[in-house]
Amino acid sequence: MPDILASPRPCRRLAVCVDDYGLHAGIDEASVQLARAGRISAVSVMSDGPTWPASAAALREAADTHPVDVGLHLNLTEALPGVTGEPLQRVILRAGLHLFDARALRRRIEQQLDRFEDGWGAAPDHVDGHQHVHQLAQVRGVLLAALEARYPDTAHRPWLRASRAPAGADLPLRRKADVISWLGAAELQRGAARRGWQSNAHLLGVYGFDTDAAGYRALLQRWFALAQDGDLLMCHPASQAPACDVIGAARQVEWSVWQSDALLDDLAEAGLQITALRNVLAERSSSAASGAAPAAAPARRN
Repeated sequence: MPDILASPRPCRRLAVCVDDYGLHAGIDEASVQLARAGRISAVSVMSDGPTWPASAAALREAADTHPVDVGLHLNLTEALPGVTGEPLQRVILRAGLHLFDARALRRRIEQQLDRFEDGWGAAPDHVDGHQHVHQLAQVRGVLLAALEARYPDTAHRPWLRASRAPAGADLPLRRKADVISWLGAAELQRGAARRGWQSNAHLLGVYGFDTDAAGYRALLQRWFALAQDGDLLMCHPASQAPACDVIGAARQVEWSVWQSDALLDDLAEAGLQITALRNVLAERSSSAASGAAPAAAPARRN
C-alpha cells in the first residue's frame, strides 16, 4: 500500500477520525487497518460498546506504529447491552432545557471515562460525542467540569472536538452541517478555550450516509478542498457490519474508499497531510508561548 505521508513539501494538516470504535468488530478492524496504513490519525472509542476493551490491544499496537489520537466517544443515545439510550431529539431537548439530573449525567460521563482508561491504560487524547452530544448546552458544562477535575494538569489535557461547520458554498449538506454546528459547537469551543482546553478548528464529514463509493469519493474531494490547517474530518468505515447497524451499508462504502489508491491521489491533489491533531495543537501552543510564528507543517515519517 503506498505511503501517503512521505511528501517532503509543507501542506495543510488534516486530522481524520474514525468514530464508534468498540461498537462492533467491523469498525474495529477497519480502524486498526487504516491506522496501520497511516490513513487516519484519530480513533474515537465508544467505551461502553460491546467489543471494548477486548479490542484495545489491537488498537494499541497500531497506535504504537503510527501517531494516532485515541479518545472517548461519549455516548448518551446508543442503546447497548447493559446501557440505556435515548432518541437524539429527546437528548437535545432535555439538554437545552437543563432537564438532566446533573449528578446522574456526571456519573455516566465518569463511568465511560473509567471504562476507557481501564481498557486503554491512559487518559484519552481527546473527547467528543456520539451524534455530537458532548456540545449540547447542559452536557458540555457537566463534561468540562468532569474533565477539569479528572485532568488538572493543563499541559496534558485531552483536546475537544468542535463540530463547527466551515464557511464555503461548496460544503456538502450545508443545512445538516449547520444544524449540528448550531447545537453548541461555537459555545463549546469558546467556553473550552476560556478554560484552557484546545480543539480542532472545524468539522468536516457531515453527509446523509446515502451514497455509493463514487459519490463518497466526490464528497471527500469537496471536503479536502475546503479543509484548513488543523481541521478534523470524521468518518465511519467498517470492514463488515451486522444487520442491526443502521448505517452499516454506508460504513462499508466508506471503507472501500478509505483503503483505495484513489484516495492517495485526492489527498496529494488537495495538498493535505493526515496528521495527529495533538501534534498540531502542541506546535501551536509552543509557538504561542514563544511568540514565534508557527512553523510550516513538517512531513510525517513512518
